Amino acid sequence: MYRSGAPSSMELPGLHLETRPDCMVKPSTVSPLPFTVIGGFLGAGKTTMLNHLLENSRGTRFAVLVNDFGELNIDERLITQHDGETIALTNGCMCCSMADGFINALSAVMDRADQFDQLVVEASGVSNPRRIMDIATLDPGLIPNGSIVLVDASQLLDQLQDILIEDAVVTQLKEADILVINKTGLANSETLDQVAAVLAKINPGCPTVTSDRQNLAPAVLLGSSELQADYGTKRNTPEKTGGENVTHTSDHAHGQFRSCVLRQEKSIDRNTFETWAESLPASVLRGKGFVVFSDAPNQRWLWQKVGRSSRLEPEKGEPIIESTVVLIGTRTMLIDTDPSITGPFQNVN
Repeated sequence: MYRSGAPSSMELPGLHLETRPDCMVKPSTVSPLPFTVIGGFLGAGKTTMLNHLLENSRGTRFAVLVNDFGELNIDERLITQHDGETIALTNGCMCCSMADGFINALSAVMDRADQFDQLVVEASGVSNPRRIMDIATLDPGLIPNGSIVLVDASQLLDQLQDILIEDAVVTQLKEADILVINKTGLANSETLDQVAAVLAKINPGCPTVTSDRQNLAPAVLLGSSELQADYGTKRNTPEKTGGENVTHTSDHAHGQFRSCVLRQEKSIDRNTFETWAESLPASVLRGKGFVVFSDAPNQRWLWQKVGRSSRLEPEKGEPIIESTVVLIGTRTMLIDTDPSITGPFQNVN
């Protein structure tokens, strides 16, 4: 489950945040904004991946907080406004610089939170992404969407032998919800096997994916917005075109990933659902959906899973009859033949 209980104060690079009302970010008046942290040691490829995300949003409006605009290489044809602190793109995405402080950049996004579907933060190369993720437990306008940590496949083994940086690298890896072995083209197969084994030892059971050119589909890293569109209850999102079709035959990034929609027309036993959610195999990277339980048939619940973490929250809105969940996983995620995937759900499509 996601960690509960926010600390009374926290330390971030260049930032000390006390949980006093006068230093909290202004709450959003719309539903909570999914909050994702992209971490990894210096040179892991975070900025390149964020650049790809901004230019290939596939209808999702991302607000991205970065450390340095100078590292980005956004196609000038996509830029509609650049005022030195923010870059607005034709696809509805926005990039904010954290040069004047994390809280200032976060406040700028939250002041217009209804214009975005997701908030993504680039952690500095030596910081612990989990401490930044704790922000989402303090602000009612945000909801945790996971810490994604990148590793440079060609450098990780050497980094773990360097006494000056080993602790920082290991801390990042331990706190990840999803690990991305990046720059695989720079390492041979033996090294890749060693990297995978080391990651499994440091963070057992953490879903791990590979990437060579930072070209992972946004839905794989950040989750699918299909459920939001289906129910029309979440954010003020304009009608989208060209979105991803999430079915059990869908492939992402050249067949490396699969996705499916699970449905159950009858209400579900809560204990059965929670046991299923906690027992999903590591091949499942993300899950999201609306569920109705037999002990509360007039209340719908929002379920979200990121890596090994899972959470349920009551949702406002009209009651639902059918429970619907989207799962996104690696190509090893079996669907029709694996009861650990289908669980209490009757239909897979």
